[in-house]
This record gives sequence, structure tokens and C-alpha cells, in this order.
Amino acid sequence: MSMGGGRFDYTSILIRFLFSLFFVLSAYNPSGVSYFHWLPKAGELPLKILVGLILLGIYAMLVVSTWRMIGLFGISLVVAACSAAGWLLWELGVVDLASASSLLTAMLVMVAVVFTAGICYSGVHSRLTGILHIEAK
Repeated sequence: MSMGGGRFDYTSILIRFLFSLFFVLSAYNPSGVSYFHWLPKAGELPLKILVGLILLGIYAMLVVSTWRMIGLFGISLVVAACSAAGWLLWELGVVDLASASSLLTAMLVMVAVVFTAGICYSGVHSRLTGILHIEAK
């Protein structure tokens, strides 16, 4: 159960993963269609600043939430698991990590998975144990 009283299930995790992946890949990706590639082009400066501030705010929320929920050990564990999974998929021939572009994309997906683990930890932990997390200031 999530803090809002709604149900937390696999769909909740998928939605959070897609959210994280969207923002990670919208900031930068090797395809050339990202904020990083759009920024140096001429024109639309106020829109670029607004989009940049929105991206920065969302990244700040993702980083702080991830750090507070799973910390350095959790982040390291997720990175190690993603690396092992990527290695396994490469060994099985499912993905080709030989090119710099595909390796960078895999690393960006790993960042999204780390963010997803951070923002899903409380919901998964509550679902498994029945313990609710409440942050008091």
C-alpha cells in the first residue's frame, strides 16, 4: 500500500520506471534527440530555460529520494545487479554492448533503474512487510 492509501503493485513499479526512463533519456541520449542536443540550437531561450529548470527539479527529486530511501549501499547493489544483468544479456547475445552508443544507452537505463529502485523502495517494503514509511521533519 502506498502512502496515499492506493494499491502498490507491478503497474506502479512500471509507471515509475517509465517516468524515470523518460526523464533520464530526455536530458541526454545518444540518438541526438534530447535536451542536451536541443540546448545549443538557436532560438527559444525562455522555453529552454523553463524546460531545463523542470528537468533539474525532477532530477533533484529523483536523486534526493533515491539517496534517502536506499542510500549508497542500495545504489551500489542496484548498479551491481544491473551490471550483472547487462553482462548476462550480452553473453546470451540479447544485447550488443560493443558500440559506445549501445553501452551508453545501457548505462542510462541503469540510471533509470536506480532511480526507480529509490522511488519504489518504500512502496515495495510496505507491501512486503506491512511497515509504512513516514518522513517527519
